Amino acid sequence: MYIRSAVPDSTGRFAINDVKQPIHDSVLTNGSGHGHLALPPGNYLLLDRDRVDRTRHDLILRNFTKPSLHQDAVDKDCLKRWLHGPFGVITIAAGDTLHMELPMHGQCSWYSTPCVAYHGPLPP
Repeated sequence: MYIRSAVPDSTGRFAINDVKQPIHDSVLTNGSGHGHLALPPGNYLLLDRDRVDRTRHDLILRNFTKPSLHQDAVDKDCLKRWLHGPFGVITIAAGDTLHMELPMHGQCSWYSTPCVAYHGPLPP
């Protein structure tokens, strides 16, 4: 997971992922999924590798421009929201210790492309 500084909205709870901004830090987890990171006070977004830059976004746009036998064309508005958010803001104040649980679940490969609907047969 990657950490990017964020500018929260007026509620202080959400922010847009600005892919032009640098990544502040990253969190590596062990085999049990536990990781640790010390951050200075501020507002941050927690992002997966696919949302750090436009690489996956642009690949999906190229590969799914037109519908195919079992998939719709990419929903471009959905893909823009997938990349930029808004995402929930993590706010760290001086002296804070924050424990977060972020359950990660695997996804079937035929549904793993964001904003592209799959209508084909499912494997047994």
